[in-house]
Amino acid sequence: MANTLKDLAEQIGASLINGDGSTLIQGVSTLANAGPGDISFLSSPKYLGEARKSNAAAIISPNPLPDCGTAILLSENPYLSWARATAIFKPDRSAHLARTIADSAMVDPSAKIGSGVHIGAGAVVGARTEIGSGSAIHSGVVIEENCCIGNDSEIHPNAVIHYGSSIGNRCIIWSNAVVGAYGFGNAKDGARYIGIHQLGNTIIEDDVTIGAGATVDRGAVDDTVIRRGARIDNLVMIAHNVIIGEDTAIAAQTGISGSTRIGNRVLIAGQAGFVGHIEIGHDSFVGAQAGVAKSFPPGSKITGNPARSLLNVRRSDTAITHLPQLVQRIRELEKRIKDIDKK
Repeated sequence: MANTLKDLAEQIGASLINGDGSTLIQGVSTLANAGPGDISFLSSPKYLGEARKSNAAAIISPNPLPDCGTAILLSENPYLSWARATAIFKPDRSAHLARTIADSAMVDPSAKIGSGVHIGAGAVVGARTEIGSGSAIHSGVVIEENCCIGNDSEIHPNAVIHYGSSIGNRCIIWSNAVVGAYGFGNAKDGARYIGIHQLGNTIIEDDVTIGAGATVDRGAVDDTVIRRGARIDNLVMIAHNVIIGEDTAIAAQTGISGSTRIGNRVLIAGQAGFVGHIEIGHDSFVGAQAGVAKSFPPGSKITGNPARSLLNVRRSDTAITHLPQLVQRIRELEKRIKDIDKK
């Protein structure tokens, strides 16, 4: 669907500079691959050279870029404007998502299916499960008994929602994610392990996205809870009884052990690991591959293994770069001391 540059600027919250507002925009693209019908995005000053050579009709930028020669969509929050632009030009999949139930889907007679729901081929919906209006359950999805799926949510192929789980409105669960599996609870009986039954549920609140292959275990007794607006990347593991706060974002391959609480608006980079029974305060940042073994207060910025203040880690890293010179200096001093002792 084409939009004029003027209309598009209004829709994405940007101001048009040095451009023809009547230009038709048909898509979005990278700086290198954009054509005259595309808009693009300048994410960093290091790509300014690409911006100057780009064939894009306009570039979203936080700065005017007077030497660029391309129309600029000036935005105080360019990444947000880019997100809005991608939403405008996302592929229309409506033809592939007929709001009907496929003949090969297995829907228990006691399940309650709202209006305008798509249930794809081979999907399974268990007894007494409720699926809200406008939701899409793709091919091969399994939703077990006594689950609740809100309105306008989308569950992609081969995801599994185990019994008793609750998923809110406008949630997106990507392929092969597993919600509500048993947590890792075991007791020793001599040399053998005895599994501890996990009696809690999993609650996913509104507007949550869970990435492909991610797992969210059910609670051991209390529930595991993912609060409103959280973003869980691919291959993230969230253990039993964990609580993830509102608008928190967790990058790929992070693992969070049982009963840990992550506050609101926390940003966790990839491959971070958390022990159980700790708390990370609101508005904190956790760096990539951090090993978090204790609680941290709100507003913390931590990284490293064991995790500690980002500033301290940077100072330590700087000091490490001087170690070869320090070792050489120590050797020289030791030699001088030996020479003095000989005298």
